[in-house]
Amino acid sequence: MRRMLVIAIVAGLLAAATAGCARETEVSASPTADASAGDRPAEAEEAKEAEVYVQVLRRYLGTPSENSFPDRTFETVYVLDQAYPDASDPMGKPERGEPIGPDTRHQITSALARVAFIPDRTAVIETRNGCAQVKDDGILITLATVNGDDHEVRVGINGFVACLGATWLTYVVHNEPGSGWRVTGTTGPMAIS
Repeated sequence: MRRMLVIAIVAGLLAAATAGCARETEVSASPTADASAGDRPAEAEEAKEAEVYVQVLRRYLGTPSENSFPDRTFETVYVLDQAYPDASDPMGKPERGEPIGPDTRHQITSALARVAFIPDRTAVIETRNGCAQVKDDGILITLATVNGDDHEVRVGINGFVACLGATWLTYVVHNEPGSGWRVTGTTGPMAIS
């Protein structure tokens, strides 16, 4: 859409210049046009990201077959305050994360009372009997960046509880007319340790 708008603007300017037209030409896009994610205001992107992350966290924490902890309800859910593109890949090479904005974090913690954002995983990891574990019998979650468009996105997630207690998977989240974003399933490989 952006490329077509630029082409239209350039074509219009060239036509005006070759016709000897001296008046100014102004082209503006309608704010209700179907804009790509790069064209949307930051506030709209943060609201989308927050709604998607809330749905992903609800699904993951509420589905023991996906989080691999069937007998547990976590009192404390620690979430890293940065999203990592390869969060769902147990063999992924850690890249630099993208900060999850303060408005997005606030919307998530308002919707999910047990969630606390942390800047560094080492703040909540302790070693007991030679095994790294999350403090306070909690879970540490790493979210992936939201990847997709205004209709469907994919979001990877990693949940870590202890040295032999972690899962990695990717959710598919659809924007359903009238009801908003909903997790519709998983895609790709899923790993459990």
